[in-house]
Formats: sequence, structure tokens, C-alpha cells
Amino acid sequence: MKSTCTKCQQTCLKKCLKKCKKKSLKDYTKVTITVPQPQGVKNVPATMYFYIHKSFTVKQKQRIKDGISDVLIFWANHYVEKWAGGTNTGTSQLALCTNRYATKKLKPVWSKSSVPNAIVATNVAMNQITQLIRDNGFKKSPPATIDPQSLTTIYAPTASTKRRVPLSLRINPKQLDSAALGDLDLTGSMLHAWLHRAGWTDPKITSYFISECPMCVMRFYKPKNPNVRDSSYYKFFD
Repeated sequence: MKSTCTKCQQTCLKKCLKKCKKKSLKDYTKVTITVPQPQGVKNVPATMYFYIHKSFTVKQKQRIKDGISDVLIFWANHYVEKWAGGTNTGTSQLALCTNRYATKKLKPVWSKSSVPNAIVATNVAMNQITQLIRDNGFKKSPPATIDPQSLTTIYAPTASTKRRVPLSLRINPKQLDSAALGDLDLTGSMLHAWLHRAGWTDPKITSYFISECPMCVMRFYKPKNPNVRDSSYYKFFD
């Protein structure tokens, strides 16, 4: 991932780079997010940490924190339903919903194994998000910074590796202030960005896993309404 200290990297030694990175965090507010503890998932940190740029307003920061917390709720619900009272043989509502619609680009870029369907893809995705949560909460990945941007709703580049990937994002402040961006829309947009960090790629159109999975969240697992275009959802994706 591109660092905020690119020029510094070209001219400084490691000590200088570390100093530069530490100094840059002065422009951010550190926030702590509580992580749910679903049964059947081991070694989950109690909290996650994000550095939100100070240019965001108090209200915008709260929406960002709420969006992150809501993604974690959907992530935890997936495992609760999969746990199925201790059998670990269940299929979550998220997986079932996604499986109805997602048929393309089911596997992340780092995977060498085939992914037969969207149920398996959802399980792989939630497992990888678990890894991102662990690395963040146990401070094994670089600090997750959240910066403002003027385009799209939430942007995050696709990660090519599984470990030590920071959940850094760019978020449009104007979108956060817009009534058109509902809470579920924000959650779906945030999940879409996290799926990029987990290794899934676009295009952000119908049938692709990285679109269909977040859209299931935005519809709260409900089937698609033929009178509502998919574009009304994925317009909030990067």
C-alpha cells in the first residue's frame, strides 16, 4: 500500500521513515472499536484501532465509527449462524443471500485454490476479514488510517497478500453528511472496501462477489426487488 511518506522513503533510512510515519499520525484522532466475540472463532482481539483524520467533523467521525461497528456486527452474525449451536455446519444468511446472485470473481487475488460457489466465497471472505481484525487489534499490521477524499464514497485498494494488511480507507465527507447515504448503505460501502483489503477485486457490477455480498448487507439479506436497480446500491462503492 502506498505510504504517506513516499518522498521520505526515497531519501531516509529506516529510522527516518519510522519518525516520519509517527509524525504523520499527529493529524489523526485515534479511536477504539469494540470487536464482537462470536462463538467458534478463536484469538479475536477485544478492540480494533483506527486513526481518523482530524479534518472530519465530530458527526462524520461518529458515522465512520458506526459504519465500522456495523460491519463487525454482520461479520459476527455470519459466524453465529455458521456455528449453529456448536455444530459449525450452518450457512449464514449473508452466505445464502450472496449465493443467489454472485457468480463471478469468487476468489481473492492471493488464493491459489478454486472457489466453487458464493457460499464458500463468503466463508473465505469472513475468515480473511477475521485475519485483518486480528492483525489490527494485536497491532501486527501498520496503523489503519482514514483520510478524506472527494470522489466516490469509500475507497480502498485491493490487497495482494493475506497478512499485515492495514484497514486504511479514504472516505468522502460530503457523502457522510448526505441523507441519501443510509446506515445500511454506509455499512455495505464499508464492507465493500474491506473486501478490497481482503483481496477481492472489481468491477463493481451485478454478479461479482465484491458487489453482491455488500448489496446483501444493504438489503439486510432480502431478495432483490426487480423495481430497484443494483446501481442504486453500488453507486456507493469505489
